[in-house]
Amino acid sequence: MYGKKRQITKKASGLALLAFSFFSGVVAQQITPLKVLNSPYDEQHPVFSPNGELFFTVGFHPQNTGGATDFGDVWTSSKDAQGNWLAPKRVEGLSTAGNDVVVGFTDALTILVYHSGGPNMRQGIHQYARFGSTWNYVRPLEISNFKNNSSYFSGRLSHDGEVIVMSLSSFGTYGNEDIYVTIKKEDGTWTAPLNLGSSVNSFAQEQTPYLSKDNMTLYFASNKLGNRQGKDIFYSQRSGSGWEDWAEPIRVEAVNSQGSEMSYVTYGPNPAMALFSTTQNSEGFGDFMLSDFQKVEPLNAPDTQAEVAEIPAQEELPPAVQEAAVVTAAVAEPVAQQPVAEVKPTVEEEVKPAVVQEAKQEVAPPSLEVNEPVYTKKEWLSVKVVDAFTNEEIGYQIEVSNERGVKKAISTQQEWLELAEDPQWTNILIQSKGFIPQLLSKENWESLQGKELALKPAKAGSSIVLENIQFNRGTSDFADAKSIQVLDNLVGFMKENPAIKIRLEGHTDNAGDPSLNKDLSMKRASKIRGYLTINGIEFERVRISGWGGTRPVADNNTEEGRERNRRVEMVIEN
Repeated sequence: MYGKKRQITKKASGLALLAFSFFSGVVAQQITPLKVLNSPYDEQHPVFSPNGELFFTVGFHPQNTGGATDFGDVWTSSKDAQGNWLAPKRVEGLSTAGNDVVVGFTDALTILVYHSGGPNMRQGIHQYARFGSTWNYVRPLEISNFKNNSSYFSGRLSHDGEVIVMSLSSFGTYGNEDIYVTIKKEDGTWTAPLNLGSSVNSFAQEQTPYLSKDNMTLYFASNKLGNRQGKDIFYSQRSGSGWEDWAEPIRVEAVNSQGSEMSYVTYGPNPAMALFSTTQNSEGFGDFMLSDFQKVEPLNAPDTQAEVAEIPAQEELPPAVQEAAVVTAAVAEPVAQQPVAEVKPTVEEEVKPAVVQEAKQEVAPPSLEVNEPVYTKKEWLSVKVVDAFTNEEIGYQIEVSNERGVKKAISTQQEWLELAEDPQWTNILIQSKGFIPQLLSKENWESLQGKELALKPAKAGSSIVLENIQFNRGTSDFADAKSIQVLDNLVGFMKENPAIKIRLEGHTDNAGDPSLNKDLSMKRASKIRGYLTINGIEFERVRISGWGGTRPVADNNTEEGRERNRRVEMVIEN
């Protein structure tokens, strides 16, 4: 489970003790070890099957697939006729030489397991089916833009099977591991991981997330207090229907100690009890303990049902029939004639946006407040911003951002002087109301010193290449955090100019099958529209088309030219 190798040491022998004195804040509550499940190694991340079996990860056990340095194999235990837990056994069919973590069960015969990846297994969450006493591999879960930059992972399927909360280091993370959410779509795929935001996540590690049955309370572990006492268990409540709306986390005082506490969940045989792990009685490795479960009432209790009911509405985006029709149109159209035709939504479909739901990446931590735009001429900068059509100087707002998407609006010369030399600020956004904004690298900005930067008015016929939106090769998955930043800027532009309608035109190079290229170009344009729509832009304001490789802007015989041809253009419509 842990992301670094550590010396294998035996756990202390005090497991038989009831831990009243070991846990701070305990008031008349018993902390009891599950002795038969605990070993000299690292027990973490318990998950109960619908049949009442317990599956969990054991790290650094010499019987693991990768031996004593293996971060975690899947182990299991069940109860005998008298209700006592049996000695755990390793589940060979669910274990690899990397880190293996059970995420949950979709039913009694289907399990989801995270694998950190290796020669024969890609990184991600995978589905297995039970046949008798063995587990057979089925397929990987298709989670858009899934990438874990850490060797640590924890995650759990929600009680309704529609949501996975997970801890990993990915796009838009605030520090180490953050907690993200992915939501199941109608076609069985999952949305791109959405960072839960700065109320839950911090510069430190947030791990082992667990959702209450109504999806309104999140329990998790974090070492954000920085008290050198390891991780503590917290809970946070959703303050609205959105997955970024969370109240300030509160410590679960009864179970936290000077060790590290993690993996806090309801205890399968008795939901009034909590099962969690602690290193209090060991030398750095987790032991399973039982205590009373701290249940909390949801915030805004009268509206809870209405808020929860909104979650499936996100899953209904888009109707699979419409998405299939778009792809069919992309393939069927002649290569050299017209772009892929967009399928007009029916009246029923226009009630809700027909888009693939994409998760918005959290980009601004609480320490940096993004100011409201103030569009003024800035004599203290040597770059003059002008209207591209009239060449008249215009007022503008300048904003700097770093590679993680953290951004800061600049309104005074003093702010500029303080931030301009800081190497973390790598991008500069120039925007003015009624004009198409431009995102520049620091190098491009410096090349403009003493010159003019022309912004195109946001009126019919104006177009711009969305140059900083990158896709993984051959797919419609966004490639990096900067792409998300550009999309967020585009969302802001559309909200600030509510009368504007745009067309997104997808293009590829000419390599490969022309019809597949048209399909890919349409999917990429659709992916961007999906991101805009899920972040509040009306569906009818964004039209899409896919041209494949039929409209090159550069020589396809060079790699540089092919890269320029692989693009998405935004055109302002009437």
